[in-house]
Amino acid sequence: MVGWILVLLLISDRISLIFTHIPFDYNEGWNAYLGERAVGLVKAPLYPDPDGSLIFNNYPPLSFYLVGGLGYLIGDMVWAGRILSLVAWLGTMGLVYRLILQAGGNRLGAHIGILLFALYSSYFFHSYIAMNDPQWMAHFCMMLGLSLIIKKQTTSRVIMAALCFITGGLIKHNLLALPLAVTGWLFLRDRKLAMLWLAMGLSGILIALAGFTSLYDSHFMIADILHHKRVITFNRLPRALGRLVIFIPLAILAFPLLIKSFRSSGNKTAIMLAAFALLSLFFGIFESLGEGVSYNAFFETLIAFSIITGLIFSNRMPNTRSFLFSAVAAFLPVLATAVFCLPHILDHEYQLQNEKQQWNDVITRIRATKTPVICDISEICYWAGKDYRLDFFNYYQAVKRGASLEPLNRAIITPIPATMVKVTISKKCPTFLLLWQMILSHPHKTQTLSPHVEMIEMIPPKQKN
Repeated sequence: MVGWILVLLLISDRISLIFTHIPFDYNEGWNAYLGERAVGLVKAPLYPDPDGSLIFNNYPPLSFYLVGGLGYLIGDMVWAGRILSLVAWLGTMGLVYRLILQAGGNRLGAHIGILLFALYSSYFFHSYIAMNDPQWMAHFCMMLGLSLIIKKQTTSRVIMAALCFITGGLIKHNLLALPLAVTGWLFLRDRKLAMLWLAMGLSGILIALAGFTSLYDSHFMIADILHHKRVITFNRLPRALGRLVIFIPLAILAFPLLIKSFRSSGNKTAIMLAAFALLSLFFGIFESLGEGVSYNAFFETLIAFSIITGLIFSNRMPNTRSFLFSAVAAFLPVLATAVFCLPHILDHEYQLQNEKQQWNDVITRIRATKTPVICDISEICYWAGKDYRLDFFNYYQAVKRGASLEPLNRAIITPIPATMVKVTISKKCPTFLLLWQMILSHPHKTQTLSPHVEMIEMIPPKQKN
């Protein structure tokens, strides 16, 4: 009960902020603008030419149509993405419960498994709850596919599961751990069904790529997704490994159960879950080496360990002491950090609640600006009704990989000097240092609109006689 009260406390504030003009993350506006392009509200390509461009799209297309469709109905793409993200997170929670039961667990274990998932994700991954980002939608689709085949494998179920996994991949393309684990698991169980699974997966991906490529009449989708100019550095390895700390107690708990399953009966489902967990750790660490990658790289790890933990508590504990010891170990990362982290999280949410009018005033001021406006946190410009002119993060990555600054020079000076809006919403947000150094090297005037926002008006160069 204490755990669920804490979960409700953590998500209630996020839910209350869905229909506000308070920015959560610089990614929200990017998804909103591309959602408009997907459904034709803005006549611009969903996948611009990445060479020399100021706007990039390194995600598969499906999420933009989902967000765009709902956004068209309710009138706000950011709000639409937040709603879909929240629904997908709740759906994933429900599938964790279902999968524990399907894998042989009981209701007690299933309840502990979903509590672990809900508490860890709303506590450690708090900012991703109800955020306009497609990650949870992709996880939901793949988990739905797994629930179709984990207990019973037939031709029709494998086909439907493959379609669910393909759908997830068309929402977010870097979720690899579960598809690989399921592929190996199917080969252990039934080679013919495994070949059907592979055939469906490969043909589905090729058909989807061919269809979307012909739809956009360009090769830019594949070029930007597969050759995205993201900075990858081993300097981020300590940060990636630090994010694994919360999973250490779960890994220790899981080890005896998995070893027992391997030795006693060769439990193929346990082997699949173990492979899922290990692969998720590997890909999570690798993806975390890229700039801009947050702890969402370890969502698959949380899902895998939540299911495994549910199965651990489904086995009969020898006595009450063993049960309590295991429960403390499973929730130890939360128990050990709650005194320090929980007040900070709640205080941050409280401050956001008090900033609603402040952000509305900023957006009203930007909307009234006559010149083109470029925001580094792009949902501010989106809510102000301004055109999308610069993808700060991805262009920043391209510049760090050697791209020219000249396109940005042209964008802010010609034909009419632009107004730049610099927003600081979190210490974790990128500073875009190289871009701001170049921008501020031009003549400009600065006006502070709020504690978070500076408006930087570019001054046109003097004309030579």
